Amino acid sequence: MKINADFKAFAAVQFDSTKYIASPSNGISRFMLDRVGNEKARATTIVEYKPNSKFPMHEHFGGEEFLVLEGTFKDQYGEFGSGTYVRNPIGSKHSPWVDDDGCTIMVKLLQMAETEGEGVEPLHVHYDGENEDKRSTEWGCRIDMYHNVQTGENVSMCWIDPRQELPTNGYCNNGEELFVVEGSLFLSTGTEYNKCASLRFPASNETVPERKGLKAGPNGAQVYRKTGHLSETAMGMEKIQISMDTEEIIP
Repeated sequence: MKINADFKAFAAVQFDSTKYIASPSNGISRFMLDRVGNEKARATTIVEYKPNSKFPMHEHFGGEEFLVLEGTFKDQYGEFGSGTYVRNPIGSKHSPWVDDDGCTIMVKLLQMAETEGEGVEPLHVHYDGENEDKRSTEWGCRIDMYHNVQTGENVSMCWIDPRQELPTNGYCNNGEELFVVEGSLFLSTGTEYNKCASLRFPASNETVPERKGLKAGPNGAQVYRKTGHLSETAMGMEKIQISMDTEEIIP
């Protein structure tokens, strides 16, 4: 399956809760933002856990990264409520479950490089509420949640003030992904992207046309931002590589 699989092109997806697809595990559904591969895929997905559902024990042989958007995510590492950023490293194993409150996450799979910068222990960052790592900027504030010197990947949570433009930086030359956690983003064309929308801008030496003038809506925006990870070099460092032709893992 290929969904927004051309990483050299701009891609944007509006979330639609009526288009969840049931997963092989009962009570768990997926809304796909991008995907290359079959059941084992390099993928970015919104996953909805119905109350009291669970997922069997499995290994993340290409790593796992996710945001808890609603509810409480539970596994052998702890309980993680809404407003938590999690990175489970390559080779980690767990069998997650949820209780009566259910849970919704945005998750990225098979997108980690096996480098010293990735680490061997899970990373948990609580970005909502009071956080001493929150930094003021000219457009709002942000929390830097992860950086990998080897790949150039940067992950942050951004709070953009109403109608303020989110400027690019040097890392954006190697690609940028934005996921709307709350509020909305506007392109210069006037297109509005609301909660749970995803925008991906390819690596380029010049600002991608669709990226120019991007700003928060009238109520501001809370946005997960990942930069520096979509260059050919960075993507080539991902431990698991998927063939674009066969959509299978390359041995």
